[in-house]
Amino acid sequence: MSTSTRAGVGIVVRRPDGRVLVGRRVAEPGRPLAIPGGKLEGGETIEACGLRELAEETGIVADDGRIFAAALDHGWLVAGVLVDVAADADPQVLEPDKFSDFAWIDPTDPPEPLFPLSAALLAHL
Repeated sequence: MSTSTRAGVGIVVRRPDGRVLVGRRVAEPGRPLAIPGGKLEGGETIEACGLRELAEETGIVADDGRIFAAALDHGWLVAGVLVDVAADADPQVLEPDKFSDFAWIDPTDPPEPLFPLSAALLAHL
């Protein structure tokens, strides 16, 4: 049996109060809450992918992000990129086929179960 691993990036967007950004993933069964993220493009660094995906999905433009963890689940290896933003960062739903809404949550006490890879990355904060 052959297996393959795909690479992606999960972006943990954190405000000064410690809350992190999650969105409702509309294409997943059960529509779980998840951090923004996506797939690497050719020649792109992990950090650059995180910043690009963040801007594409939420409209939040950040100058800097850093890799802080990685998680493996169901054939996906996802690198976590931590991006600190201002308290007034205001995410917009720019890709409604991926997310229906966004919320700021306490990562230590999410209001409901999270998408597994998001939960795995947030556990490393």
